[in-house]
Amino acid sequence: MSGEAPDDLIWLITSRCNLACKHCYAYLYRKEEELNTRDVIKIIEDAANAGVERIHYTGGEPLIREDIFDVLRHTLDLGLSTSIFTNATMVNERIANELAKLDVVVYTSMDGYSKETYESIRGINTWDRFIRGLKALINSGVYVHVNISVTETNWEYVGKTIRKALEFGASSISIIPAMPSGRALSNGIYVRAKHFLQALKEATKVAREMGIILWVWCAPFVPIVERSPYIRCGNCRYWDVMDITPSGRVILCDVLNYEICDIKKLGIKGAWKVLKEHPLVQRIMSPRLRYPCSDCPLSDYCKGGCYARAQIISGSIEAPDPLCPIVSGHVRIEEL
Repeated sequence: MSGEAPDDLIWLITSRCNLACKHCYAYLYRKEEELNTRDVIKIIEDAANAGVERIHYTGGEPLIREDIFDVLRHTLDLGLSTSIFTNATMVNERIANELAKLDVVVYTSMDGYSKETYESIRGINTWDRFIRGLKALINSGVYVHVNISVTETNWEYVGKTIRKALEFGASSISIIPAMPSGRALSNGIYVRAKHFLQALKEATKVAREMGIILWVWCAPFVPIVERSPYIRCGNCRYWDVMDITPSGRVILCDVLNYEICDIKKLGIKGAWKVLKEHPLVQRIMSPRLRYPCSDCPLSDYCKGGCYARAQIISGSIEAPDPLCPIVSGHVRIEEL
């Protein structure tokens, strides 16, 4: 974490949503009042002046905000790159065309290849609306990235879901293990280590067969399982990113909802300085690794895996990531 400002802001611009998905981590913010347009614009201008490069708007459902296109336009007018994460069920031809004109990258979630699987997570009467929105975006020429949240209810169908997303015309695809946070924790459908391992192997197989690059989010241990030119992963410990909640709180991670400071009081540069110097962030960047992480050949890069998942499941941000196949006992270090 370097410089006077982060490269990216991940901004939960609203906690409101038109769905009630069983795996939603943003449920943590459901009672949080969102900033008004004036305050949002002020933060965007502060971000541009501070040197932020990109703002990623998510939620909740960002399209619920009546000012969302004003927000996107202002972000772009100030020279920042931007993207929006939407469930696509509110997208119609007009919205799709507007997003296409702005040349905004759109992220959406497709958590099943069939109506039955998708609606088991996202609720009844959601599949047709999602497909209609997805097709509208693609037909309008929008770059659409499809993310697949892997849960206990859909892990067996990850391969089929990747194929279906490509069939519809997705520009790129990623998978992410559903986090044990929010509704996924209370509903118990966050994916377990054994099933995510199997899903990852199937996803790698399909990526190779289809000749695509597949991204895996929030799982920096992936090279332990698959060292494939078709699989890419990252580690948020190395990113210059700041997470902001609907009311303007700067948090450690949007899965944890641990408040660091308030962006309205400190501004971008002030909040970034506080975040970088926070004791928890120092421990995240330089963790005291425990076994088996301490003996793992991937330790210098992985640094113990997802600290948010470790905190929730094991009670410590320095605990080994429970989703890792070595930590869970599904792979041995000697086998690497």
